[in-house]
Order: sequence, then C-alpha cells, then structure tokens
Amino acid sequence: MDLYQKISVLGPSAQYDTCGPKDFGKTTDIPGVYHAKVGGSRICRLFKVLQTNACRHNCFYCAFRRDRPCQRTTATSEEMARAFDSAYSRRLVEGLFLSSAVFGNPETTMTLMIDTAQILRSKYRYTGYLHLKIMPGTASATIREAARLANRISLNIESPTESTLASLSPDKSLRKGFYYTLSLMKKELIRLRFAGERAPSLTTQFVVGAGGENDKEIIKTTHFLYKNFGLRRVFYSAFRPVPNTPLEGKPAVSPVREHRLYQADFLMRYYRFTPWDIPLDGDGFLPEVADPKMLWAKKNPQFFPVNLNQAEYWDLLKVPGVGPTSAKKIMRMRRERKIKSFDQLAGQRIQVKKLTTFVSF
Repeated sequence: MDLYQKISVLGPSAQYDTCGPKDFGKTTDIPGVYHAKVGGSRICRLFKVLQTNACRHNCFYCAFRRDRPCQRTTATSEEMARAFDSAYSRRLVEGLFLSSAVFGNPETTMTLMIDTAQILRSKYRYTGYLHLKIMPGTASATIREAARLANRISLNIESPTESTLASLSPDKSLRKGFYYTLSLMKKELIRLRFAGERAPSLTTQFVVGAGGENDKEIIKTTHFLYKNFGLRRVFYSAFRPVPNTPLEGKPAVSPVREHRLYQADFLMRYYRFTPWDIPLDGDGFLPEVADPKMLWAKKNPQFFPVNLNQAEYWDLLKVPGVGPTSAKKIMRMRRERKIKSFDQLAGQRIQVKKLTTFVSF
C-alpha cells in the first residue's frame, strides 16, 4: 500500500476506539479526519487513527481481533508523522489522537507510536494537541516518554470486573494488565509534576454492555478510578456488534444507557454525588425514563424546597435544572437583589421548568 491507502484503512479503523458520547460525530471524506464534539457544541477536527490494526489479542467484540479476517496494515512512524503533518499544514485538523492495536507486544507497539510523536515534535515542530493511547503492559520508562510528548494519555479499562472482562477478552486481566499499568502511569505523572514539568491529563474508557456488566459495577469502578488515580475523564462507548466476531449476534446497547452513564459521571465529578446516591433499578441499571439527578430529587423530598436566596452552592446543585454555571449565576444575582420570582431567572439560560417544584424564594 502507499501511504494514502494505509491511512484509508487505519483512519476508519479508529472508529472502534471512540472518544466521547457522540463517538466521532461526522466523518469527513478525508481518511483519518473526524469532526468530534467537545465542550458541548464545539466541533474539533481530529486526525484519529491507528498506528496498526494488526492485533495479537482475540477480544470477542473487536473488529481487529486476531482471528477475524480483515485488511491489515501498519504505518511506519515516519509515514504516520508525514500523514498528520500533511493534514495539519493544510488546516484540515487541529490535533492528533493516535491509538493502535497491539502488534507483537506492548513495547513494540508503543515504540512505533512514541517515535511518531517524537518525529512530529522535533522534525515537524508540531506543538499542538497530541493524545497517545497506552497499551496495557507498557514499561515505566516508555510511559514516561509518552507522557513527556503527549497532552493526554489514556488506557482503556473496557470492563469493570475481572469476570466481565474475561467474558470479552480471555487473555487480558484488570489487575495484572490495566491496574498495574495505570499505577505506573500515575507514578510517572506525579514524577513529572514533582520535577516541575508539564504532565498530560489521563483518561480511560468502558465498552458498555459487551460483557454483561450492570451500571452499578461501572459507576462504582468509575468512582474508584477518579478517587484513586486522578483521571480527567472516563468515557463510555455503547457496545455495537461487529460482523464475523463471536458477539455479532449480541444486541447493540441503547445510546440512552450510554447517555445516562455520562449523566451519572457528571454528578460524581461536579455535583459531589457518591455512587450510593445514584438511583438504580432492582437490577443495578440506571433507569432510562429520566435523568438520574431528577430521579434522586423525587426520591429525596425531604431535601426540598431549596431556598434560592439562602442555599449554599452545593445545595443549589442538587436542584434539577441547576448546574455549576447556573448555580453561580443565582448566587451572583441574589447578591445584587433578592430573587422573588421565576421571571427574574428568565433570559439567564436557567432551566426554569425543571426547577419550579424544587425551590422557594
């Protein structure tokens, strides 16, 4: 293959390594270039691509599992750097998300990816956004080099428990693979900060529903990861069956379930909710009929109504329709004058319809 043909394979291949609740958003006609939604409505043009799609693993859900027939290719580090620079210099992209299948072993794969990053930073003088995926089993020294080059590094957890991961990937282990590598990543980031150097952010991702796990297991593991490893984000990707894999007959997971997990995640990150505050049904799943914050409010009537003129910031955040931005607006407004009616909230981008039955003046 020439380079364009390789990127034509490795770019679309990256759709299976998703990066957010909307996955890629709109795929462009240019291989490897995707329009991804970030920060709400902002569109970010990412060069999202795999270094190789040749994998040694045999994960039951994956399009690039070892035993699945598909077109395989690998880009050299120089080729990948040149392809990205070509797109970046023409202002087709704003950043690079470089992932990979595990080719040979983790160190071999990471060496290819790190060499790509080194060439971009040194030869092409690229100083923009760079996200590097870390392979489970990568050594500390290799992680350190990746952390020095990247703005973000990530390691996919895939599933929340050993048993559910085993049902997806018999040759992988949470304790020996994911958690051991994540511990090394945390140490290297601390080392960089202690030395006064810039440290990248750290993220992970679940494949939701592929292993038969429930939302309770995902939420508890997410809370554990935030609390103990300082992750910036946890992403959730609803399972979608891939033809010619052992799970091709398994139904796709509802995107609503994925959305509810993001809402629960936000409650833990920004609203001081614990996993035990998140309302679940009898089987440990988030109800799809309403968002978890609204369900919590309806199950805890003793907390309401909240006085808009007196409530503390964290109490305001418990009110449905009030987020961090609107809570700060309310506190700013009441310093200027007492809030006496909902009319005063009009035009402030506050969801008045949601909060009417939960507040007082």
